[in-house]
Parts: sequence; structure tokens; C-alpha cells
Amino acid sequence: MSNSYLNKILLEESQKFIEANKSLSAERIILKYHGKTDLPIKEISEQIEAQKKAVKKLPELSAYNLVYKKIPLEQCSSEYSAQYKSRVISGKRIIDLTGGLGIDSIYFARNFKEVTYCEMNEELAEIAEHNFSRIGIKNIKVLKGDSIELLKNYEDNYFDWVFADPARRNNEKRSVDIKYYSPNISENLDLIFSKAENILLKLAPAFDINEALKLFKNMYEFSVLSYQNECKEVLVFLSKKNNEKVKSAVILDEEKYISGKINSDYKCEESEIKINEYLYEPNAAIRKAGLTDKIAFELNLKKLNRKSELLFSANLITDFIGRKFVVKHVELFNEKKIRKFLTSKKITKANISRSNFPMKPEEIKERLKLKDGGDIYLFFTKDINEKSIFILTEKIP
Repeated sequence: MSNSYLNKILLEESQKFIEANKSLSAERIILKYHGKTDLPIKEISEQIEAQKKAVKKLPELSAYNLVYKKIPLEQCSSEYSAQYKSRVISGKRIIDLTGGLGIDSIYFARNFKEVTYCEMNEELAEIAEHNFSRIGIKNIKVLKGDSIELLKNYEDNYFDWVFADPARRNNEKRSVDIKYYSPNISENLDLIFSKAENILLKLAPAFDINEALKLFKNMYEFSVLSYQNECKEVLVFLSKKNNEKVKSAVILDEEKYISGKINSDYKCEESEIKINEYLYEPNAAIRKAGLTDKIAFELNLKKLNRKSELLFSANLITDFIGRKFVVKHVELFNEKKIRKFLTSKKITKANISRSNFPMKPEEIKERLKLKDGGDIYLFFTKDINEKSIFILTEKIP
């Protein structure tokens, strides 16, 4: 048996130790056992910590007692997003150019007859192959090496879909520019399209729709996935066919899908918000996908100003997709006056949000001497005349 991470974890003694100590933290295990046993404590502690995270991120798959590594687990798709991707695309053959832990490949295997998993990191590929076997999946072929080079070995139009989740290179951690990602998809688009008619890309939540339009002429859908009101990933769908371009928001935990044409222009009324009206903040996916105006138009909601993502109405919409608030106070932003007002109301902590406002929440908090939390929600934005305003609200469950 080789000395790889996988084999160290699969040792009978390691498995017994993991079962007996799974409630302990990685730090506690290392502190307690380092230098006192021949077992691979470093690897075991990493596995125990990863298993705990997998229960939340991969609830269904975690029941199979799979093997994980810390960083690949952090980087992989959640079970909810992997399930969604497997539902919206299907066919005979798909190739995953960035296999990783293989979570997306596992779910693709449900809707494709043949899945080809590619991974340059041999240790990671070995772990994924073990996990596929553990689950009982038989239609995933594992290839180790440079996925672009491996793709060249296939005949034209062999695959129905190509999937890739390009990773930032180590020295470009903050960049969302796709040319700094590996593999470089934009540079290899012609090759990829020669092997498949359709491409699905998973990109970082910070990736912008306008950047996608510039980079990918064949894009027909820009989709933002959110879970618990947090953007988790951006999906870009490409095809050789000339499809109508749409943008969409997918709210995974509510199983909602909202879409609109990319170039649509919705005329929304702008007005001044009043006390006792209802303030609406669309779900993060709706805002990121640029669908706020569509929601406002369809629900007959007003906007505070042209650029604001906050909407309002005299009517309560109980099933609004996002957060709902009732307005208790509105005034122009004046730091001194607001501080005096908050003191008079004995407000020492609040939840702070901003939209089209120059100061960051941390700065607002500091200036107004507020702590985080409580039942009060403060919004800092601009009104119809582009003047900074302050809105005090209470959240509606």
C-alpha cells in the first residue's frame, strides 16, 4: 500500500481512530496525539475536520463515509448547486475538465450515460476515484493529467457537454479576470467547441455579466445561484447554436427560478419612500443577475432611485423573494442628527445595509457608534434626487 493521503486514511487503525475521535476538533487531536502514536495524525485530523464540514455542504453524500481534503472540499460545489447543474443539462456524454473532489461529476453521472472526469492532481484524482467506487457509480471514467491536452485526444463532437470550474492561479488570488484562471477557457474555446456543442462554466460569485458578454460571444444564459441569500456561484452556458440571451437567478433553498432577456429594459417608477410603507430587498441572486428592475416592474414596486436595488410599496407582498421590512423612519443623511435620533430612541445596535451609498457598513457603524445585531435594520442609500438618506426599518418574518 502506497504512502498517499488516501491510503493513510483507509488504514484500518486510522478508520477506527476517526470513528472514536470524530467529535474532537483538529487542533485538539493534534495537541493530544502528536508524537504519541504511529498513526498519521495530521491526515486523520484533516479528515475528521472535513467530515464535519461535509455534513453541512454535502448532506446526502456525507452518509457514504467519503474521503476529503480540506481545500478541495472548500472549493467544490455544494450538493445543492451540483444537483441543480445536473438537472438543467443532460445528454449521452460530458467531460469535466476540472474534476477536483468529483462532486459535480457524481451528479452529472445521474443524467449522462458517460462522464469523463479529468484532474491534474494525482492524489485528488485517486481520492475522487475511491469516492465514486464507494458510492457505487460505474459510469465515470477517471483521467489524470492536463485536461486541455486530454481533450485533444477525442474526436470532434464526441461530447454533448463540456463542464469546467476554472481555478484562480495561486499568484492571482484576488483577480476575477478569467485569463488568470486555469485552464484558460477563453483561450481554448475553439478546441472545446470542436469536441462538444455545449459548454457549462462555473465561475466565482464576483464574476460580472458584462465581462461574460465581452468574453463569450456564444453565451446564451448567465445564471446566478444563491443559497440562504448569499451568491454561491455564477454559471455561464455556451452553445454553438444562436440562442436568445437570458440572465437568471436561481434561489436554491427556495427552488425558485427567475429569468429575463439580457437586453430587456424595464421602466420602473421612482419615488420618495414614506413611513409605514414596505421596503423590499431582492434576493442576492436577483440583484447580482441584474433582475431587480424586472421584479419591480412585474410586482408594481417603486424604486428609490435609478441605481438603487431597494424597492418599496404601500402594499405588503408576503411571498416576495428576498427580505421585507416596514419603514419606521426616513430622513436625509446627517451624521450628527442621526446620532442624536438613535440616542433618543435608545438604539445602540442595528443591522446595517447600504445600496448606492458612499460609505461601507463598517464605517457607518463606527461613525454612528453602533454594534451589530438586534431587531432594527438601517438602510443607507440615495433618494430620487440623489441625496443620501437614512431609513430605519423593522424586518417582517
